[in-house]
Amino acid sequence: MDFALPDEVRMIREGVAAFVEKEVVPEERRLARFLDDERHALAEDGRLRPEVVEAVKRIRRRSAQAGWYAMHMPESVGGAGVSKVATYLAWREVMKRGPGLNMATLSFVEGPTPLFLRMTPQQQETWLAPLVRGERSSAFCLTEPGAGSDVAALETTARREGDEYVIDGTKTFVTNGPYADFLQVFAKTDPAAGLAGLSCFIVPADAPGARRGRVQQSIMDDGGQCEWVFEGCRVPAENRVGEEGDGFALAIGNIGDTRVTIGGQCVGLAETCLARMVEYASQRKAFGRAIGKQGQLQAMVADTAIDLYAADNMVLNTCWRIDQGMDVVMESSAVKVFCTEMLFRAADRAIQVHGGTGLMKEVGLERIFRFARLLRIPEGTSEIQRWTIAKALGL
Repeated sequence: MDFALPDEVRMIREGVAAFVEKEVVPEERRLARFLDDERHALAEDGRLRPEVVEAVKRIRRRSAQAGWYAMHMPESVGGAGVSKVATYLAWREVMKRGPGLNMATLSFVEGPTPLFLRMTPQQQETWLAPLVRGERSSAFCLTEPGAGSDVAALETTARREGDEYVIDGTKTFVTNGPYADFLQVFAKTDPAAGLAGLSCFIVPADAPGARRGRVQQSIMDDGGQCEWVFEGCRVPAENRVGEEGDGFALAIGNIGDTRVTIGGQCVGLAETCLARMVEYASQRKAFGRAIGKQGQLQAMVADTAIDLYAADNMVLNTCWRIDQGMDVVMESSAVKVFCTEMLFRAADRAIQVHGGTGLMKEVGLERIFRFARLLRIPEGTSEIQRWTIAKALGL
């Protein structure tokens, strides 16, 4: 079995790294006074400062023009049709710089996702094409105040009235919600049918009856989430994605893809943690010698290397399976739970190796630690992933 990466995959990884150095690093330097502490990047309303928002948009557009942002999408819709393996390695490369403006280089939940491939050609021209070009952004509205992992408990409804649907309900923890141009809203068209009654709708951010609620600050203090409230919100019937009742399949397909992407993010960040640990342990001296000579610290570094090796191969194998057209329900859940928990361990060890220095914001490890803790919740908690795996094994 040949595990060597094809030349085109290596070129993609190198190209993305070069883009980050050329386009992202200068933006970070220019906005350093805001980015040295996330709270400095926030305006009074809890959203990111306009300067930071515009920088994210510039990076997104430039990345799209360079062919990186939507490279995972098929060529038929403007993407590059690259493999899942290549996309994973690109994310791994991007995340080596930690969570920041560099994340705008590649499409995540705010950009083109597999859900849009279920649209009609006319819908794709209206909603997908601007995402692929990096000109607009979207938001995935599934979670509600009373329903997260339990999708069947969603209370948002969409009733048909002639050529329109009227949507009522509240969505919460909407990533990119404060900045999205339009939303992917999941609502029950047949409340009595459970999951089979769930449908998906595209709702413009300025649709009558739709309004942004309060900005919700996570442990990242990034102004990235908010509530969305729909009160008699009317959208044309042509804004429905797929048929009535397709919503659950659309949501799960999107979330499954995102779980693998998160795996790539985790591996890139863990690689950074490991490199930082080795560097610091080699230079920092205590009791007359480098702390890296201490057995306990060596064990933390070695355990991180073992975790990273396992996670890298797990994600690579899962991406290869996706490229072969295989079903990866169990594997994507395994990637999500293992990689997020692996990164949490890696960030925790990295801080411990650095001692008091690791707790300081300017070092950057505490930000990775907070990001790692955050990732264990969205797109399905670790508990939900283990439940999914058990179900796949017949339990």
